[in-house]
Amino acid sequence: MDFTSRLRAVVQGNRPQAPVAGFIRELTYEPDDGYRNGAPLDLDRAAASLGGRRMSTRFGECLVIDRRYEAERWHGDIRIGECALDDVDALRLLDPGIASPLERFQPCPRTLFIDLETTGLSGGAGTLAFLVGCGYFDLGAFQVRQFLLTSHAGERALLAAVAEFFDAADLIVTYNGKTFDVPVMETRWMFHRMEMPLDGVPHFDMLHPARRLWKNRAGDGYDDAGCRLSTLERTLFDVQRIGDVPGLDIPRRFFGFVRNGDPRPLEPVLEHNRIDLVSLAAVTARAVRLTQEGHGACRNCAEALALGRIFEKADLPGRAEACYRRAVESPESMIRADALYRLGVRLRRDRRFDEAASTWRQLMELTEPRAMRRGLLGTLRQVAVEALAIHHEHRAKDLAGARELALVVLEESGGHRGQVHHRLARLDRKLAKKNDAQLFL
Repeated sequence: MDFTSRLRAVVQGNRPQAPVAGFIRELTYEPDDGYRNGAPLDLDRAAASLGGRRMSTRFGECLVIDRRYEAERWHGDIRIGECALDDVDALRLLDPGIASPLERFQPCPRTLFIDLETTGLSGGAGTLAFLVGCGYFDLGAFQVRQFLLTSHAGERALLAAVAEFFDAADLIVTYNGKTFDVPVMETRWMFHRMEMPLDGVPHFDMLHPARRLWKNRAGDGYDDAGCRLSTLERTLFDVQRIGDVPGLDIPRRFFGFVRNGDPRPLEPVLEHNRIDLVSLAAVTARAVRLTQEGHGACRNCAEALALGRIFEKADLPGRAEACYRRAVESPESMIRADALYRLGVRLRRDRRFDEAASTWRQLMELTEPRAMRRGLLGTLRQVAVEALAIHHEHRAKDLAGARELALVVLEESGGHRGQVHHRLARLDRKLAKKNDAQLFL
């Protein structure tokens, strides 16, 4: 016997036994035997209290709680039926990394929304996923199934039940799941030497498209401009959580359940997890709708600008231009300036030089020069003035106008732009040559 086995035998009060031929010692540590204060947990009582049922696996039992949200039910100001995912192409546009894995699924894969409640946020081998929430659409309704850990010793039973449930998924959708949820689950399966059911399953993490679309929001009326799921559900759908359990209190409630067997404090945790799953489906549906309908579906100019950047990256110039033109109408100077800049670049790439020049002029005239010398607005203004100078020199053949604009760039940059000095010298030579030609005539 190795040292660990001998030490375990001493702690358990047993004498070391000779290893049985052909027996492979299990290295998994099971720190809990399912007993509370000398009495076993009453799974039937816990299931009845939480509205769930017992599920048996080859490793033991866990609790499963099912809830169904019918299609006509409202989640804030959006109906559940409107949250169904029905467009794979939109997902490819939002996350090009899943384009290839999704090619074999038409018209839409079997999608599973996943959210975990864990004993901590640090990750690593010591973090347990004591509640695995899964959601999927069934005949327009949103079906939620939650797997609840009843003791530390029952973790393999929970992992086995979850793995079997995941086998039917063609696509999983999470919120920060690539960084946290999936690595936590894979760590636990690996710890127990179990197969990884998510290997090869396409994974769409909604957090990253959400940041691109809504990180910088204007006109929402909220000071918190972050991209927490609870923030987005409030700003996008006016979801108001009543009596929601704080995130930091969730592990404490589970540990209390492990110690005393009282499942009642876990009910708010289950509800918190269910709302997260419904909100994840709603936010994903909102992003998909934006990519389907374009600028006409945008709530405000900030959203239109962000959507235009996504279309630009996806090489959809026409749709990007429409979004930028919508964003140009913004009363917010920063949004309007950014939209004008991107619109000007887009028009120049399409060789629509006169329209691009008009856009540069609008950007140049957006604010007073002295107020624009620093920050992003100042940088965009300098880009616009330089672009106009190039247009006047090479396309409009207005050398005097190009020289005047070059002087503006030089003045607003503090005289530290070497390339502007070269442009001025070149323009002076061209003007002198032109004047000599006119004198000769």
